[in-house]
Amino acid sequence: MKASFSTMKSLLLKICAFFVILLTLIALSPTLFKLTHPRENFLDAPKRLLVVFAHTDDEVTNSGLIRHLANQGSQITLLTLTDGSANPQSNLNACAAGESITDCRIRELKNSANLLGAKRVETPLLPDSALMHHLPQAAEHVKKEIEYSEPDAILTMEPSGLNGLEDHRAAFLSVAAALKDSHHKPRLLLSTLPWPISAFLPSRIPEKFQKNIRVFSTRGELKKIKVADALLHRSQASTIQGLTLGLGPEFLFGWIDFETYSIHDTADLRDIISK
Repeated sequence: MKASFSTMKSLLLKICAFFVILLTLIALSPTLFKLTHPRENFLDAPKRLLVVFAHTDDEVTNSGLIRHLANQGSQITLLTLTDGSANPQSNLNACAAGESITDCRIRELKNSANLLGAKRVETPLLPDSALMHHLPQAAEHVKKEIEYSEPDAILTMEPSGLNGLEDHRAAFLSVAAALKDSHHKPRLLLSTLPWPISAFLPSRIPEKFQKNIRVFSTRGELKKIKVADALLHRSQASTIQGLTLGLGPEFLFGWIDFETYSIHDTADLRDIISK
């Protein structure tokens, strides 16, 4: 019995030590990451920015930079490709009476655009969770928007989609396909992964481009914007809570108080896609 108690005590101590170490790493990781990747000379504000994502809440991850660029005078268009109807965790109680989940999510997106300073919102309403199967149509919508708004820069997710989700990957591929034969050559701002998350969800930014990664601080007022933007997507509250391990966006954006981007010329796309 004594041996069994001693073994259990030893196991509990090891578990406690593991969580102490884990929480210490979590607390230190933003600082360590910023020391590794300096933030100076991040980006001159483009005159026109096109933001291309798959879902109506995808812009939350990059809401700090979007609002910052709007404050700097960038004319911003949000192009959200899907109808947002496929999330089984959507909360219809957050929607108005008689409002479909798509209508609800588009309303939330427009509220988000107002908060972030985006002037236009475009939503072609392609099928949620099936964007990869509608890649030609998605690319055509992106191409038309590029021709219309003539952006100096395009913001989208990196090729992995950050978490490997096919819709996220398809958003990147639709931008790449739209630019393939275009005479427009905007800069690309690819939302990428910070360490230590990148160790578990590997980035698909080739090694040769690691020097292109820049960090944008979202401390202070921009943190408040990010939290407020996350809370605007009330129909997706359950998903957002899950992504923050139930601790909420206030905790998440206090811990990860920066956004990371790999910045590229259009000509880099061939090497990025081939990885």
